[in-house]
Amino acid sequence: MARNVKRSRSEALPTRRHGSAESAGVSPETTRISSKHQITIGRHAFGRAGLRVGDVVRVQAIAPGKVVLDRTDDLIARYSGALSSGGSLRAQVEALREEWD
Repeated sequence: MARNVKRSRSEALPTRRHGSAESAGVSPETTRISSKHQITIGRHAFGRAGLRVGDVVRVQAIAPGKVVLDRTDDLIARYSGALSSGGSLRAQVEALREEWD
């Protein structure tokens, strides 16, 4: 049965090499959505987005077939000071985030 599922090395899909579109600043990476609705972000897109392992992101569907990820730290920085709390709100949020770890 495993022979029917696994590809041999000669049948494997080609890998990207230096000089590809990725090295030219274009990121043509594709991924497949799993049955658990999970995706893998390719390392080039991941790095270019400035993401790090362990980052918490907000997922927002903005159009059919288009999803945007915002790192929550960026959201806090963007809206920091929007409420007049005397700075205590940021300290409270950071304390709550430390509880998650």
